[in-house]
Amino acid sequence: MRLLLFDIDGTLIRSVGVGKAAMVYAMEQVFGTAGPVDSYDMAGKTDPLIITDLMTAAGLALADIETGLPAVYELMAEKGRVLFTSDGIAPCTGVPELLAALAGHEDVLLGLLTGNINTTAPLKLAAAGIDPTLFRIGAYGSDAGDRNLLPALALERACQLTGHSFNGQNTVVIGDTPADIACARASGATAVAVATGRYSAGTLADYQPDYLLENLADTLAVLDILLGRAEA
Repeated sequence: MRLLLFDIDGTLIRSVGVGKAAMVYAMEQVFGTAGPVDSYDMAGKTDPLIITDLMTAAGLALADIETGLPAVYELMAEKGRVLFTSDGIAPCTGVPELLAALAGHEDVLLGLLTGNINTTAPLKLAAAGIDPTLFRIGAYGSDAGDRNLLPALALERACQLTGHSFNGQNTVVIGDTPADIACARASGATAVAVATGRYSAGTLADYQPDYLLENLADTLAVLDILLGRAEA
């Protein structure tokens, strides 16, 4: 059995900034400020890391930030239920077709490996017309601020769910940022980079993923890569 771990933003979906808007709203409600959010690069970072960085820059103590995180998460999901619609979120090129094709493979376990918290991730997917229940396990930003810790959690949860043993040899991480590539490397998994987010294929190539794609449009070719039938 193979475990396929997908990032969400820039990989499965694209949005017009509604995720950022929900986070800004929550931070302002809980902490009274969103910090230097307009100049902060969120790409590839987990939600708790983003919030901690911004609030630290705004002068808040780390203990106060950690205490406030649960309330921020709750308000992010609350706002997301209003903001996350098909008007602002859509699937990336080729994603619906790829997921439909993967659904026919009983030897594949689909999972999420994302910086999103576990309550906003399914809301974003549903807004893009993607059934969140396709992904039977997940590791989320709400599990750990350090993205490189998430693969081990995903492998453990996949094993608990299926009884199969998962490791880097039968696991693939699919993402659109250098952080996703580093995350795959942290667990020994195959790194598939896709240039459908803010990073160009040229930039992603500098981080030496095992496979580099412009998008996920060629379903058959992508299937060969994800199922281990293609040569690196």
